[in-house]
Amino acid sequence: MKFLLFPIFYPRVAVLAIAFVLYIMLGGQAKAAELRQDTLIEGSVITLGHIFSGLPRGGERVLGPAPRPGADMVLNASTLYKIAKALDVEWRPVDASEQITLKRAATIIEKDQIKTALINAIHESGYNGEFELGMGSQAEEIILPYDQEATFEITNLSVDPQSDRFEATISAPSVENPLQTRKISGIVHAVEMVPVLTNTLRNGTAIVQSDIDYTPIRTADLNHDVILNPENLVGTTPRRMIAAGKPIKENEVELPRIVERGELVTMVFKSGPMELTAMGKAMESGAKGDIIRIVNSASSRTIQGIVTAEKEVLIKTF
Repeated sequence: MKFLLFPIFYPRVAVLAIAFVLYIMLGGQAKAAELRQDTLIEGSVITLGHIFSGLPRGGERVLGPAPRPGADMVLNASTLYKIAKALDVEWRPVDASEQITLKRAATIIEKDQIKTALINAIHESGYNGEFELGMGSQAEEIILPYDQEATFEITNLSVDPQSDRFEATISAPSVENPLQTRKISGIVHAVEMVPVLTNTLRNGTAIVQSDIDYTPIRTADLNHDVILNPENLVGTTPRRMIAAGKPIKENEVELPRIVERGELVTMVFKSGPMELTAMGKAMESGAKGDIIRIVNSASSRTIQGIVTAEKEVLIKTF
């Protein structure tokens, strides 16, 4: 196919010569035209009709090759005016900001589609457990001509269990029709599904099961004190504030205080089968299971007890 290349590409003398020939071929066309809005080109060439509307004829005139699939080309006011003048199209820019973007239609296979397919293929190959993939620039989107399906096939997949590295070949749209072939390699990162909060919580709010969600964290990036068992969160409260979606460390939560310093508590005295109760004043705050100091209201004696319930302390011996 022969392309009519425009003033974008040729020196002034050549432009004038081409313009003269086209003027004769088009019969001195001098009709009003309008600049199109951004245009999507499906074919492999740019025509005059891709740029201007309202042309009585000559719209099919080829100006040059279209951008590659998925790419675009911007023609500014100066270039557009040169094209219009060379082809005797009655159009001139209103101001210097006028332009048009010509975009080549394409079928795009997104990076996430490729990653998901690779994860499934690695699972099927026998690699167990939760993991995510670390991949280089080879895993960027694949761009095909617009008339092709957004399909691809994975071949030559291999995973080294020692280094956790993988390699594969991607053929799009298929192995039989490999318009795009790409070799992809990367690392299989083992991950843990770590419990996190769905909303930010502050001290005093007890964590319940509905407050818990999960997020994948690379095993190699996990600190040793991160809570992995959600049962260790239920019933606790943040010591200060815990942000949503953040892995929670053991020292960031505590059991809710059910005895507050300075308040009256019931002291339960046990010795064998014998059980007595008396009133006392808590000298410390405490959660269930904490050992705190209490002043016996009757004797003013300071003793220690274990917090067993709200405003209740167990004194095992007396």
